[in-house]
Amino acid sequence: MRPTLIRRRAAAARRPAPVGRPAARRRAVAALAALTALLVASPSLAAAPFAAGTDGDVVVTNTETVQARLDASGMVREARVYEQLTFTGSGSARIENPVSERGLRNLDGFGALAVDDGELRTSVDVDGAERVRTVSDFAGELPLGVDVTYRLDGETVSPREVLGRSGLLEVRYTVTNLTARDDSVEFADGTGGTGSETAETVVPMVGQLVTTLPPGFTAVTSDEANISGDGRGGTRLTYQMTLFPPIGATSLELGYTARITRGVVPPATITALPVSPLTSASFKGGSASYASGAQSGADLAAGALELDANLLRLHDGAQELLGGLVQLRDGAAELSAGLAEAAPGADTLAAGLDTAHDGAVELADGARQLDTGAARLADGGARLDAGLASAGAAVPQLLGGLTQLDAGLVRVDAGLAQLSGSIGLLPESMKPLHDGVASVRAAVGAVGTPKTLVDGVDRVRTGLGGAVTGLGTARAGSAGVSTLMGTGEDLTGAAAALRSAAAAVRADHPGEADLLVTQADVVDARGASLARASATNAAVLAGLDKVLTGLQGAGSGIVEIECGLDAASLPVCPVGGRSVMTGLAQLDGGIDQVAAGVIGKVQGAVGSPADGPTTLRGGVGAARAGVGQLATGGRTLAGGLGELATGASTLRGGATTLAQGTDRLSAGAAELAGGTQRLASGADELAAGIGRAADGSTLVADGLVSAADGAPALVDGARRLSAEGTSLLVERGKDTAGDYGVKYAVIEAGAERAAAEGMAFGAPEGAAGATAYSLEIAGVDGTGARNLGRGIAALALFGIGAVVAGLLGRRTA
Repeated sequence: MRPTLIRRRAAAARRPAPVGRPAARRRAVAALAALTALLVASPSLAAAPFAAGTDGDVVVTNTETVQARLDASGMVREARVYEQLTFTGSGSARIENPVSERGLRNLDGFGALAVDDGELRTSVDVDGAERVRTVSDFAGELPLGVDVTYRLDGETVSPREVLGRSGLLEVRYTVTNLTARDDSVEFADGTGGTGSETAETVVPMVGQLVTTLPPGFTAVTSDEANISGDGRGGTRLTYQMTLFPPIGATSLELGYTARITRGVVPPATITALPVSPLTSASFKGGSASYASGAQSGADLAAGALELDANLLRLHDGAQELLGGLVQLRDGAAELSAGLAEAAPGADTLAAGLDTAHDGAVELADGARQLDTGAARLADGGARLDAGLASAGAAVPQLLGGLTQLDAGLVRVDAGLAQLSGSIGLLPESMKPLHDGVASVRAAVGAVGTPKTLVDGVDRVRTGLGGAVTGLGTARAGSAGVSTLMGTGEDLTGAAAALRSAAAAVRADHPGEADLLVTQADVVDARGASLARASATNAAVLAGLDKVLTGLQGAGSGIVEIECGLDAASLPVCPVGGRSVMTGLAQLDGGIDQVAAGVIGKVQGAVGSPADGPTTLRGGVGAARAGVGQLATGGRTLAGGLGELATGASTLRGGATTLAQGTDRLSAGAAELAGGTQRLASGADELAAGIGRAADGSTLVADGLVSAADGAPALVDGARRLSAEGTSLLVERGKDTAGDYGVKYAVIEAGAERAAAEGMAFGAPEGAAGATAYSLEIAGVDGTGARNLGRGIAALALFGIGAVVAGLLGRRTA
């Protein structure tokens, strides 16, 4: 778990240029030496065999060194993390090491690194010692914050303003442990029990701040630093930092004062790492002293408690009497207050249940209306299904009539051919021709003439019209059902109100509360049924719209077919339009003209099938083509009616299911109305009883107050002896135990956080690991920016890992 860190301070000055190369190299060497000492001393780097993922006797050590560069004011400019994995022993190891992926580079060669989900994965064969070293950008928050301020001759100045000036310079470094947070800690309270308190805990950090002042800095003073010469005319200041309470502090302010000429801002270096105050040789003695202080306070409190107990036995009888009276007085007062508070609540409950009953009655009425609408919808669906079945049965008769019509036209064409070939026998041949035309006209027939083509088409049209009307009625009924039905949200709200009422009365009337919860479950179930019925009805309504659109289109086609058979059969047929009956009438009249005309004209009038509608045989051919189109349309109509019938049947089944559901809903709503009526009556009785009980409890409380007021005189003497003597001693012992107990609990919490959060990224499973931090605070000397040689610094940083790995190897040898 990473520590929770406070954000970095905003930039307060321009980024200064690095100091010259020799001084920078000296500072880097000093910082690396300090980091090496810290890492070697760190108790968290105890060697651990790497069991998981290793074959043979291989010990894995992971060191992380975070190097940050800060400007002269303490603002972070850049940070990197150097990772070193050291393998010692003999065998092979397969590790997964958490790393920073940003800018990750291999410092042992040019080979690619295998990184998956923030973990470096590698396999190493070990015979002695092997290392894997990487460097990457550190994008996280540092655990330490640094703020540097400068005052020249009493005036606050920026680092740049110190350059080249003379006077009295005061520099203050504020170093803060940014891992602080509030945690709840437990401790012995001095009476044999355990107390808890919220206290500030941190990941314990220790370190050094080192700066070397140039020869131009004289009269150097500091209350916090160890001051020594650097052998070159300069002054070396070393500050030790313990950044965790209670041994140290979360934030430290360090600094110095010097007289300067041709001033510069010297650089500084901070080296730090997490420690465990319970195991570190430097701090475990101080930690133990806090534990000892807590135990001493507990012993003092225990002795005082025993003495106080002996005193209290002198007045046990009077004290018990007083305690009983006080308890009775307080209990009566609480009872009276509770009943007084409960009375308005009971009245509110009764009013709420009355409202719930009214809502349940309205729900029952709505459910009955919904049931009626659903029944009407089911009836309309049944009529629609029957109408479509009737229309579908008439279609085969239509197709049969068209077949007869085509056969008659074939006979007419044959008669015309015979007429053209036997013109000399024209008078004798006229009668069969008239008979054929009459047969065709009889087959076409008229509206009201059974078993004729026109009558069959008219019956189909009428059936479709009835289906459209019935479907419209069904759709209106379905829409009305949807409006009445709603979505069940009202029932869900009513159930919530019932559960709230149950919670209000459960403490005093658990039976009535259980009944309320049962009724709420019933209402919830009815609401769910209503929601499902609403969804089903919506699907039925959509299906009705599709079926209605199809029927209206089919009705228009049937009208065109009927007008095509007989233009006089319907008022909507075009006046003077062409139809089969019109053609047959023209054909019958043409026969009479043939009988009265010249043989040549007769043959010309008869013509051939290829002549088109200008001759008799051509007209017969055109009529046959129209009959074919009618037959095709009739078959299409039969298919459409079949699909409509299937949809209507589905609609009928859905409407029946809906009607059954709404019937059950109606019955349940009626039961709910009866239950809420009973609950409302019980709540009225409860409110009346609580009011009477409140009046009686007030009288009891008044009497107990009078009795308790006179009892303290019996035990006053013994009480004063306990309160003014031994009780104070007990409290002082408890305070001592609690104060030291909290401080020791904070130390223990810090040790736990150091173990869990001490590393920047974490070590491979089973490996020893430690993290150190190096913060380089830049100086300002006016020489410009020059590179410090990052490659050399990186190798030096990894030297720390080599030293630690060697030490661990000797420990485990």
